[in-house]
Amino acid sequence: MALLKVLEPIQVGPIELPNRVVRTAHGGIETYTPRMSDAYIAYHGARAKGGCGLSILGACSVHPSSKLFELGIFRETIIEDYQKLMDKCRPHGMRVFAQLWHGGNLYNAYDGSAPWAVSDVVGMQGNVGRRMTDAMIWELVEAYAKCAGHARAGGLSGVEVHAAHGYLPQQFLSAAYNDRTDQWGGSFENRVRFLKEVLKAVRAAIGKDMAISVRLSASQMPGGVSEEDNRQVLRAVQAENLIDMVNVSRGDYYRMDTMVGGMHNPTGYEIPSSGEIAQVATVPRLLVGRYRTLEDADQLIRDGVTDMVSMVRAHIADPDLVRKTREGRALEVRPCIGCNQHHIGGRWGCAVNPAAGAEDTLSEDLIVKTEAPKKVLVVGGGPAGLEAARTAAIKGHKVVLCEAGPDLGGLLNVVKRAPKSANFGDIVVWLQQEVYRLGVEVRLNTYMETADVEAENADHIIVATGSMPRMDAVQFTFPTQKVPGLDLPHVVSSIDVLTEGRDWGKSAVVLDTVGDYEGLAAMEHLLTAGVKVTYVTPLSSLAPNTGRTWPAYERFLQLGEFDIKPRHHLVEIQKDQVLVRPHLAAQQQVTPIPADTVVLITHNQPLREIYEDLEPRRGDLDIVGDAQEPRNLLTAIWEGHRAARAIA
Repeated sequence: MALLKVLEPIQVGPIELPNRVVRTAHGGIETYTPRMSDAYIAYHGARAKGGCGLSILGACSVHPSSKLFELGIFRETIIEDYQKLMDKCRPHGMRVFAQLWHGGNLYNAYDGSAPWAVSDVVGMQGNVGRRMTDAMIWELVEAYAKCAGHARAGGLSGVEVHAAHGYLPQQFLSAAYNDRTDQWGGSFENRVRFLKEVLKAVRAAIGKDMAISVRLSASQMPGGVSEEDNRQVLRAVQAENLIDMVNVSRGDYYRMDTMVGGMHNPTGYEIPSSGEIAQVATVPRLLVGRYRTLEDADQLIRDGVTDMVSMVRAHIADPDLVRKTREGRALEVRPCIGCNQHHIGGRWGCAVNPAAGAEDTLSEDLIVKTEAPKKVLVVGGGPAGLEAARTAAIKGHKVVLCEAGPDLGGLLNVVKRAPKSANFGDIVVWLQQEVYRLGVEVRLNTYMETADVEAENADHIIVATGSMPRMDAVQFTFPTQKVPGLDLPHVVSSIDVLTEGRDWGKSAVVLDTVGDYEGLAAMEHLLTAGVKVTYVTPLSSLAPNTGRTWPAYERFLQLGEFDIKPRHHLVEIQKDQVLVRPHLAAQQQVTPIPADTVVLITHNQPLREIYEDLEPRRGDLDIVGDAQEPRNLLTAIWEGHRAARAIA
């Protein structure tokens, strides 16, 4: 392949990066103990081995007066942990920076007391900080310097001062939070003083052979720190040669969906803000914006917008992104889909990459091909079945994958049709091409019953038959109460809404007992069609179990008329209306709501018949994904991977 500019080296102050691909800091993988875990170190080691040029470690507190994670850079033990981490990363050429962090009024102290803050103005998470004295401020300046020294002693190549996302240095910059009248507040010169003093102290602590980065961002909060404010800050710190690079993102806790963008955000969505700030940079620029391929990142550099590109979640999804692309295997790169599903079994993870956060035990590099291949039958070609088939094939087994429908992907083929959800289709495409590449025998339009499964004489069977809508309107708040009217023709599922082009009438009621994106998708589809929608749920709020609620709500406000009835119960469905009542109201306290269409969204019914028929007779049998219990994509792929990996 032609050499991409993003793969060229770049000089950042006193150090050279092997390429311009950066894994910027993110939360979640940090250990919840005072020491780095083996998993934490292996996670970063995997990205180094995969070819990433620079990794900026997750935000680490410089002082006990504000806690993000238990792991704090102010602890002396961090030096030994850094040394172990660098032993994993250094051989592959990846440079590593520590990120120096203090949350100000956003996060309480390690002992639970009020955080040290620029003022006692209430923070974005409702905390009232402890207004610092002059002595306390200087103590924090020294803390930044001491922690930078820990990074130096640990063998890192640089440090980054986090002055973005509403954290303490940005609170000093903010007229909304900084109401001081001393040398740290008032004029711009005074408000930028804290950041400048921190950077000076950090340079004195680490010397001239390590790099210093500063992270900046503009807020979308009315009256927040703007793009022009950040440009002024950047000019000020560059004028005194206090930094070697600038890392610009967008947002703060006012809009978490901007700060941690999901699939509703297009590639490069931060650039109109961050690019405007970076225009005044005289040092190398690093920009972020949900970039998923090296080709996209390369174009941004060739256009002169930036010098380096952050590819955080792309590297979570596939740590070998750079290596595979260099080797001409870009199609084998597992795509990030921007779903922001990242917790599995009590640990941090990734919806599409089961090994993320557990590379020390689950890296695919640790898979050893079997010397005794088995015939593995996978029943069901949704995400769980596809991942099971892929993993079993990697292990060297002979795999047969049977799918009842004409296409692989299962319910993801419906999900990808939901508003702002097309990226779910990307993982289907990747899994499909991988199972074919690995030699899996795929049989489409093959409906399997128990006798058909037994006739295959497989050595191991994985049931991944998925789930289907119940359509019984059972609400867990009143599980014994039946809802009359379920057989009426205008009662439909979310699948019907997303796949059928019928006339939905003028009004609709969406009953949602699940609280995930499914209800939002049905609402948005109907609103887009000009239908007035009433959302009824026994839960406390609109779709509380997804991080995509408020961007969707913002779109709803532009689309049409809707109403939300939390803690309500669907009582009866009638020809052109439904009856609902508040959850704790008396039986007779019902309210009629017009409804030409009624959408029922309850927890799906798992399709377990094959498994239940075979379970008494077989030990070489697994059930995965929605067939076991309807949940989410992350769990489905994880269970498919785990089941196949465990085959002896």
